Amino acid sequence: GNGRVSGGAHLPELFEARAADRPDAPAVSLGGASLTYSELNERANSLARLLVDSGAGPGRFVGLVLPRSLDLVVALLAVVKSGAAYVPIDPAYPADRIAHTVSDVRPALVVTGQRTDVPLPDGVRRVVLGDEAVTARLARLPGADLTDADRLAPLVPGAPAYVIYTSGSTGRPKGVVVSHRNVVRLFDATE
Repeated sequence: GNGRVSGGAHLPELFEARAADRPDAPAVSLGGASLTYSELNERANSLARLLVDSGAGPGRFVGLVLPRSLDLVVALLAVVKSGAAYVPIDPAYPADRIAHTVSDVRPALVVTGQRTDVPLPDGVRRVVLGDEAVTARLARLPGADLTDADRLAPLVPGAPAYVIYTSGSTGRPKGVVVSHRNVVRLFDATE
C-alpha cells in the first residue's frame, strides 16, 4: 500500500483502500468460515445499499441484534458504509434489556438474523438477514463501493460511528457514542 490513509479519511475509505490493496487476503474468519477482503467489501456494499434504502444514514442509528458471526462483521461494515452508527445488541440479552436499548437509541432500523426473534417497538423497521426476500434484494444490489451520491447525506468525520452500552451506575445500561474520527485515530494507531 501507500502507507497510512488518514487525515480526512473516513472509516469506509480506510477499509476500501485495504480491500483494494489485498483483495484475496483473508479479512475475517469465524467458526471455520472466512471471507477475503474483496468478498467482505462487496457483501458489505450490497447490504449498505439496502440499509440506505431502509433509512440508514449519517446521524442515524442501526441496531444490530446478531450473534458473533460473519454476518455480524458484514453488517457492522455495511452500517459504517451507509454513514449511520451501529449499536451492537447481544441477542442473548434478556428481552427487556434489548427493548430498553432499542427504545433508548431509537434506531432507524434493526438488523437481525432469522433465528433472532426480538420484540421491537412500533415503527422500528427490521431487516432480517437470511430472509428470502432480503437475500434476493441483496443479490440485485451492486457490490461496488458507495459514494456520497449513494448515501442519504455525505459522510462527516464527527458523525457517530457506533454506540456501546455499558452497565450504568444506576443499573440501567448507558450509551456511549464514538465518532468516525475517533475510530480512524484508533485504526491509525494499530497500523
